[in-house]
Formats: sequence, structure tokens, C-alpha cells
Amino acid sequence: MRRKPKKLSGMLLRNYVFFSLSLGLSLIVLLLFFVERTNGRMPAGDMSLMQAHAIVRSDPADIPTDAIEAVGGWAEILDERLRIVEIRGEKQDGTAASYTERELNALFYDTAENPYYTSIAPFVTNAGERRYVLVRLPKQQVKANVAVYERTEGSQAIFWGALAETGALFAVLFGINVYVYSRLTAVRLTNPLSAIAAGIRSVSDGRYHERLRVEANYELAQLQVSFNKMAEKLEQAEADNRLLSESKQRMLVHISHDLKTPITTIQGYVEALQHGVIKDETARQRTLGLIHGKTKLVAELIDDVFELAKLESPDYPVAKEDGDLAEFAREMAVDYYDLFEEKRFVFECDIPAREVVVPFNAKLLYRAVSNLLANALKYNPPGTHVRLTLVDGPEEARLEVADNGVGIAAELRDRVFEAFARGDAARQRDGGSGLGLTIAKHIAEKHGGSLALDGGGGGRALR
Repeated sequence: MRRKPKKLSGMLLRNYVFFSLSLGLSLIVLLLFFVERTNGRMPAGDMSLMQAHAIVRSDPADIPTDAIEAVGGWAEILDERLRIVEIRGEKQDGTAASYTERELNALFYDTAENPYYTSIAPFVTNAGERRYVLVRLPKQQVKANVAVYERTEGSQAIFWGALAETGALFAVLFGINVYVYSRLTAVRLTNPLSAIAAGIRSVSDGRYHERLRVEANYELAQLQVSFNKMAEKLEQAEADNRLLSESKQRMLVHISHDLKTPITTIQGYVEALQHGVIKDETARQRTLGLIHGKTKLVAELIDDVFELAKLESPDYPVAKEDGDLAEFAREMAVDYYDLFEEKRFVFECDIPAREVVVPFNAKLLYRAVSNLLANALKYNPPGTHVRLTLVDGPEEARLEVADNGVGIAAELRDRVFEAFARGDAARQRDGGSGLGLTIAKHIAEKHGGSLALDGGGGGRALR
């Protein structure tokens, strides 16, 4: 029993957890290694840009206060009389516009009531004026540490050496993690994707018969199923196109044959008339009648080919209007009743008396039904029973033309709706185009329906 493919998300999650754990463990090892190698701590962060003496400039506009403002502090520019002339940042301790010496000294008291660290530095502006920079930093955001250390060339060498060793070890451990993760992922992801890519290249090269058969996770297995279905459809489409090409080739052969025969006959009659071979006036009129009949046959064949070409186009518009299909069928019966009587056929109708309202194109549907009735009249002997039936079903309305005549030969039944699908005897005898049933089938399909053949030798029914 084949096991159900696991989802790709689960596989990726497991691999990612493994990779994260191994990478985290590697980072812990690296941290311990770095601490052990340096055997000390890094000094505190640089506070220079948060102290007054480090930011004084001769031009007050150049005094940098971004670092101070970033931690919620502010800087004040004071003149000689301790009046505030400019504030950088948002002042948090009131709205005083100046200080007394006592108030200024109180700002430096390190008490619980004072929430700010304070530093002050004097400077002289470019204009020769004496000014002060007063910096206030919130204690909640700034932790003041005093560290005494000596930066020597030896300590720097130890630090950078340890950092280089740690970096090299990190590169090795990271490379190992990436390799293991990539191999775990490749087995269940990259390899199936490579197989799918190879299959796509095969299809692009026209090898539609090839199929994918790889073990993969659920999502890739679904992609494989969809790809195989696509390849199967492309293979079928290629076969259909090949059959269509062969059908069109046969159609051209049949058209050339069906055009050549009457045109050759017309040419012979015309040459006979032109050279005075036919001198009797009655014979001349009969010959002209034959010529007229052949030209009419050629015109009908061309019209049928043109109509078929239009119906085979997917863009051919079919305007349909709601109409009474029962009344339409009765009109068809009236139009053909005299023709059947004239040839001593028994023509019967079974049409509901009530309205059967459906959307249809009256002109095209008349062409389709008349082709079926004309075939029944053309290919059957006198005495044949022909029935036109309209069935009003719950889901569809169905028109049937049935007869108990000679039927259709077994070798023609599978391709009776193909263009020019006629036996050689029929081709020589009836003079038709061989496109009637093909056109009728396309018309039925344009109406969202179908045309099918029931019965064999000894009768048939087209519905």
C-alpha cells in the first residue's frame, strides 16, 4: 500500500527547526569561545556625543544633538546671563526661560528627585560671544558607568585575533549547517523540482508522451498529477490536430474531385455547343439545362463549404431568440409534405400541440433540419416511412428525424458526420456535396446541443 505523501510545509518546518537549533547551538559555542579567548568584556558604549564638552562648536547651528534627542534628552544654549536662547529637542522640566546660578547648580545634584543627568560646557561663538551648552539626559534611558581601562596594542591584538578565530569558526559551523540543511531539503524538494523541470523541457520539445513519476511531498505530488494531466491533454490535442490536418487534406481532395467532375462536364458541353456538334434545338436546350444543373451543383458545393467554414469558426456569432419550436417543426413538415407525397413516401409527424419555447436561430435550425429531411428523401426508395418528432423533455427539447429505409452502411457510421463522408456509389449517384450532416451537426452544437445517429441497416434516427 502506497503511503500518503506528507505536506511540503511540514518537511520545511522540520528542516528549518533543525537548522535553527543547530545554528543557535553554534552561536552559543561561538559566544563561549569568544569570551574564553578575550577573557574580558567590551567597554561600555560611547557616551561622548551625549556630553556637553564633546558637542560644543563655535557655530551653534553645528552643535550635534541627534544622539541626545534619540534617548529623550535635550540641549539648551545659554548666554552669559544664563538666559535660554535656543533649545534642541523637547524640554521636559518646565518652561523656564532663564536660570539663576543656584538653580543651575541644583540641576547637577544626584538625588532621587532629579530624574536627569546634567552636563554643561562653555564655548565662544564666531562672533566672540560667550555661550554655554547645557545637556539634560533622562536617567531612565541612560546608565552611567565609570570604567578604567588601558587600551594597549597588545590588548587590541588579542581582541582582533580572538575575533578572527571566532569568525573562522563561525564560517566553518555555518557552512556545515547550510550543507546539512540543503541536503535534507534537496532530497524532498530540489530533486522532485529538477524532475519536474526536466519534464517541462520534454513537453516544450514536443515529447508529450512522457510522464513524471517521482516520490515527492503532497504539494509537489499534486503538481506532478496536474503536469501529467496537462501532458495527456497536449498529447490528445496533438493527435486531434493530426487527425484534423488529415481531415482537411481529405476535404481538399474531395472538394477538388467534386468540383472537377461537373466542371469537366460543363466544359465538354460548352465545347460541343461551341463547335456546332449539337445542332438540334431540342438537344441544345437539353444540354443548356444540363449545364445549368451542373453550375447550380458547383454553386451549392461552394456555398456549403463556405457555410461549414463559418460554423467551424469559434468566433462565428449565432443570434438566438426565444421562439415556439413546435410551430417551427409544423412549418418544416408543411414545407416537405408535398415532396414526400410526390415520391410516394409515408411522412408522419409527432409534434406537441402546446408551445415549446426555446431560444434558437430559425434560419440555421431550418438549414439543419432540412438537411436531415432531404437526406431521408434522397437516399431511400419509395414507400419509406419518415417521421419528424419533437420531444419536450424536462431538461431539453429534442427534434428527431427517423426513417425505416436503407440505413447507413456500417463502415460509414463512425464518420457519418465528417465532411464528404459518402460512399463512392453515393458520390457518383446523388450529386450532393457530402456536407449536409456535417453542417447540421455544427448548427446543433452552436445551439448548445448535439446531433447523434441511432439505428443501422434497415433504418436510422437522427436527433
